[in-house]
Amino acid sequence: MIQRLFLIAGILFSFYFCSAQNDSAAKKLNNYRDKVFTVFNKCRLQDEEITKAIKAKKVSDIESGRTALLQCSMEGMKELGTIENFDGDPALKFNCRDVLKFYQQLTETDIPQVRDFFIMEENFLKKKKEFEMKPVRKHSQAEIYAYNNEIKTYNTAITHYTQLGNFITGSRKLTLYNWNATLKIFMDTHSSH
Repeated sequence: MIQRLFLIAGILFSFYFCSAQNDSAAKKLNNYRDKVFTVFNKCRLQDEEITKAIKAKKVSDIESGRTALLQCSMEGMKELGTIENFDGDPALKFNCRDVLKFYQQLTETDIPQVRDFFIMEENFLKKKKEFEMKPVRKHSQAEIYAYNNEIKTYNTAITHYTQLGNFITGSRKLTLYNWNATLKIFMDTHSSH
């Protein structure tokens, strides 16, 4: 009877000990994920603000968001450098670094072009309004020629802006897809230990 009690107690202790170790391992994994995710999420939220500003065509908000995202991504790179790999696995940290590189490229190259398009569009719309205020018969040949050139320039800019928007959207989707896939694989791999 006593041996049975010791056997049951031993089994319960083993179960409790394994459970406590699993809880500790899960807590360690979740803490690591949260550290890296926090770096990622700061930039993602800033990117969402830029997207809202672009939809609203607010040049000053685009520029302030661009500057904030650039700073956030640079600080995130430094922060990632201080985070150790999880049990020798750098996958989540490396993928987060790729996301931050995407945001840096976005802020240094792509967003300035978007901002500049809206400035150009605003200037074109002012010129168009001025041109249309004057009756057609009162325009000189030089004014009509200059206005037609403005239209050509604007149409070319629209084409470039559309292509750029498609490129940004596609790159963002791919980057976030890779992040989510890496996060899932990383968590699945380390949760099974």
